[in-house]
Amino acid sequence: MASRKPSDHAASEPESWTSAGLARPEALREWREWAASTIAPIEVEVFDADSFAARWISHGIGQLRLLHLYAPAQRVTHTGTEGSAGRAAPSIQLVYSRQGAMKTLMGGKSFTIEPGQFVLLDNTRFYQMEMDTEHECLDLMMPQGWLEKHLPDPGALLARPIETREGWGRPLGALLETMLDGIDHAPLPRPLIAEQVGTLLSLATGVEEAAAGTRHRGQLARRILRRIESDYADSSLSPERVAEDCGISKRYLQTLLAGSGTSFVQELNAMRLDRASDMLADPRAAGLPVADIAFRNGFLDPGYFTRLFRKRFGVTPSAWRAGHAPQS
Repeated sequence: MASRKPSDHAASEPESWTSAGLARPEALREWREWAASTIAPIEVEVFDADSFAARWISHGIGQLRLLHLYAPAQRVTHTGTEGSAGRAAPSIQLVYSRQGAMKTLMGGKSFTIEPGQFVLLDNTRFYQMEMDTEHECLDLMMPQGWLEKHLPDPGALLARPIETREGWGRPLGALLETMLDGIDHAPLPRPLIAEQVGTLLSLATGVEEAAAGTRHRGQLARRILRRIESDYADSSLSPERVAEDCGISKRYLQTLLAGSGTSFVQELNAMRLDRASDMLADPRAAGLPVADIAFRNGFLDPGYFTRLFRKRFGVTPSAWRAGHAPQS
């Protein structure tokens, strides 16, 4: 059977590939090339130097991509730079073992994914997986933005094997297995099936964990707001910088604050305008030009400061300083 590269089918139609009929160097090259553009940039070390036999089948399920992989004993190492998925889209991977143990190293943790277990991995971070025997697994690629609707802090659940033969992992495991053979004849549209995956994944990761995650999110949101309160005058303060300092993504920072009905820019501008209004009313700052007060409170553009000030307080900064603030 010759190899078949994926073509431009509709997203719902399966794609497949096999190394059968290919010379080992060519098969390895195509395997790596596909992985680099679909999963992550990887280096493959096959333990049997004389042979390489592998195949995959890929299904689109809404925003998700379900990969069914068969591969020989091998070591797979993520070779991309930290924080990058290379040519693949940044995703959280649900890796589910059907056959063969998968010894894994990620984030300083070493663990083994046994058959019937799954783990969440981040394809923008270093990881290494070693399989001593032939193995079969599912790799469900989930965009982080989509996943955060179901798991608000996926990062807290990475690198923790979860059993699919007990508790709430059982219905999730059953759904994964059913999708393998039944996705082409599913009675629901695929985006709705993806939502079922998200719901069952939130259950499988545990109610207690979700409660702890809620507390953790509240602590992070308060930390972000305190950072804005203390560093508002720094004109270079940005959501990207604060997110990096907190060890989270910018998207997750925005999600945290949106859950409190606000945003980073909204809170930062409100803090800067409040402090600027205090300075404008302070006789000790009477000799400072309005542009200087804007700069001292983090605004590099005096015109932008004036527009925001008027929108917030109903008068210009100069009128505020002159005592013409609107009366309540």
